[in-house]
Amino acid sequence: MKPISETIFSFSCDGATASPPKPSHERCSAKDLKLPEAWLSDAIFREPELVIGPCRAAGLTDDDWYPWQREFQTDVGNIDVLLISSQGRLAVVETKLASNPESRRKVLAQALDYLAHLYDAIKTTGIKVPTDDAGEVIAELDDIRATVDQGDVLVIIASDEIDPRVARLGRTLLADHLVKQWDLALVDLALYRPPGADINTILIVPTLRGVVESEARQVVRVIVEGHNPRATVEVERVSVDVGTPVRQKWDEEQYFESLGAWGAPIEVQKLARDLRELGDRFPESVTFNWGTGKKGTMVLKRNGGGLIEVRASGALRFRPNKFSRALGEQTAAAYLQGLEKLAPSAMKMGYPRVPKEEAAKVASAMFDLVTKTLEAAEPGQ
Repeated sequence: MKPISETIFSFSCDGATASPPKPSHERCSAKDLKLPEAWLSDAIFREPELVIGPCRAAGLTDDDWYPWQREFQTDVGNIDVLLISSQGRLAVVETKLASNPESRRKVLAQALDYLAHLYDAIKTTGIKVPTDDAGEVIAELDDIRATVDQGDVLVIIASDEIDPRVARLGRTLLADHLVKQWDLALVDLALYRPPGADINTILIVPTLRGVVESEARQVVRVIVEGHNPRATVEVERVSVDVGTPVRQKWDEEQYFESLGAWGAPIEVQKLARDLRELGDRFPESVTFNWGTGKKGTMVLKRNGGGLIEVRASGALRFRPNKFSRALGEQTAAAYLQGLEKLAPSAMKMGYPRVPKEEAAKVASAMFDLVTKTLEAAEPGQ
């Protein structure tokens, strides 16, 4: 049984009045549309959210992702698409159209083969980390190397019709990589076209068809004693200290414990604590993410859109393209104007970054601005 309907329905709505649903699009394949094999990888490179969106919904990532490389060369072949996250994590994306006669199960083995050779390829080719519009690197090179060395990579198999047997194969192969942290996502990019009409707008419905998520591993030490060997098993938790160059998923407690260790100025530490307390005033709309990189990051979000990022290093970062989603157009414009007054140089960047020294100087005023912005967005509060 296919988990995705062959038909999409639509209806018109005017207030409390809605028309009966009726078929509006029918499922089709890339072959039906005469799309070439390269179409799928081109589409994902131009719009990573096609595959990242379902992964984010499944809890595999909460980072922002960017296109990095097409046809990235390794010793065993070329990776179709290589994506990079704001925390330095990589995604290996392998694409395969349903019409391709090559076994779709083979695609998974191919992707994992690329994964095994990814670290050497990055180390030897010396490719540059992508930058934003202002020339600022999207992620730190040390974080990228650490995550790849740890095997902490998101592996995505994308197709216009995924073979569900790939998920079962993925779970089997995962057992052979117990010390690695890679996650596997099978993303079905279902295509729909209007029935019996000229093709002008095709719908793409990204759907997660399977997930194999890595789990935190434990270190097991086996001690054998005596002539009749008897194994005594001691289990130790894997711990990650601040000096370890490895990605981890941070939580609130770990983040605040790390602030001083990573050198965040006192003023920025206070800003982070004040922002966390501020969030409690708006429990229905304000949430926090704590990052998944080498260093923790507190991201204050409203309605899913980030307003301010406080890095454990003490730097502040902003994503202006998320402001409208979080605040609405009018309040977002006022918030951006306020940020431009506090950090004019930084706000000229595509992905604004306020260094920790400057962040310490504006921390108090920054808290006041965020407070007023949230109050303006929710006047009832």
